Amino acid sequence: MARNADQEGGSGGPEAATTAEPVTERTKPGLRTYLTWSWVVIIVAFTIGRVVVAKEALGDYGLNIWVFGFIDLITAVPYAIGTAKVVTSMIDREPSRSMGWGLVAVASFLAPYLYVMWSGRDAEFPPAVWTVLGVLILLFGGNAVWSTVRKVRSGRADHHAGAEAPGAVVDPVSS
Repeated sequence: MARNADQEGGSGGPEAATTAEPVTERTKPGLRTYLTWSWVVIIVAFTIGRVVVAKEALGDYGLNIWVFGFIDLITAVPYAIGTAKVVTSMIDREPSRSMGWGLVAVASFLAPYLYVMWSGRDAEFPPAVWTVLGVLILLFGGNAVWSTVRKVRSGRADHHAGAEAPGAVVDPVSS
């Protein structure tokens, strides 16, 4: 893809005008930033709801809801940003960036569940709690992977369609 000479540190002479890159989702970070932070807000709201459910379901079994809530809330933001960056990195075909952000997302996703498992090692969680915990990890984790794949496919399709329509903007997160 051609770049403007000013972006490459070039002279910015007449040749820059002929090789200027059209405005696309890669050169317009405002939409991606907005979508990423909207996703952060959604994830944090979901996390608050999950803390309330965990308090009701596990508070009587020795789970320190304040520690769980703290871990869940502080990992919600890196999880949301990580998943958004995985999507945009994959759309942009930057697999090394997506791998790093993927690790952030996976670690952030697992941290609250690992705390529940660690705290439950001495607690008297009934077998149903362990089963539900496993099912939740599989469902939410599977949904996150499936959603990411869907968003990358949609974003790439929109990107290819946008290449034919100058100035088109891709929406990688809300698909």
